[in-house]
Amino acid sequence: MSGAGAEAASEAGAGARSRYGDLTSEEQSRLDRAATAQGVSVLQLMEIAGWQVARWVFAATAGRRDPVLVVVGHGNNGGDGLVAARHLLTWGLPVRVALVAEPERLGELLTLHLGALRTLGATVTEHPDGDLPPELVGAAGTVIDGLLGTGVRGDPRPPQARAIALLPAGRTFAIDVPSGLDATTGTPGTPTVRALRTCTLTAMKAGLWTPAGRRHAGEITVADIGMPTAAWAAVGLAPPTLVRGGELLTIPADTDSAGGIDAATTGTAPPA
Repeated sequence: MSGAGAEAASEAGAGARSRYGDLTSEEQSRLDRAATAQGVSVLQLMEIAGWQVARWVFAATAGRRDPVLVVVGHGNNGGDGLVAARHLLTWGLPVRVALVAEPERLGELLTLHLGALRTLGATVTEHPDGDLPPELVGAAGTVIDGLLGTGVRGDPRPPQARAIALLPAGRTFAIDVPSGLDATTGTPGTPTVRALRTCTLTAMKAGLWTPAGRRHAGEITVADIGMPTAAWAAVGLAPPTLVRGGELLTIPADTDSAGGIDAATTGTAPPA
């Protein structure tokens, strides 16, 4: 590429990143802490995140009414999955939840969301060893990956690693980043979920711009979850210009791994 071409590509990449975001794992953690300091709790953000994930899945699957399997771990990513499961169940989709954790070791928030699901009559099965029965996974038309989030470094460990290896590439929708993927570098651990689609929360993650990140994430949608402007300011970051108003923004397919994009192409909603 010529010097002028490289400079143009760099400018295009910077533009896409300013529109959709470019958060590292550490920046995401700082944002979450800043939101709490501004009076917006993890519970509030988790509720909005799960609702957005549910909207995203519903748009893609509601017409088929396929059984949905939500596979969750013990972290906040799992909490987002539990909230999504509750909304999908409320909207009439057949939902099952596979918990890859010991229930008695869940934190307060996940225990709260799990209890709400059970009260609503959701089918929840426990798989603390990560061995998901083939018939459970096979029966699902859509599998939601809520195992690991943006804090992953290196290879996933059991039991999450065993569960990750069992998630089907052609039917898995990942929350935030595919489980096992480094959200900052885009380096996939062994194993890493290979998703059909990914709904990343708050802003695009830096690792999802990389070629490996894009391969593992599939089609990427960015969801606004109401991160306060004051939280962005508190950590010295600018919020992505398009991720607002409750939008679900699908990254255009012609966006390259550097973030370069055809300026005439935009995405405003997940495909039906």
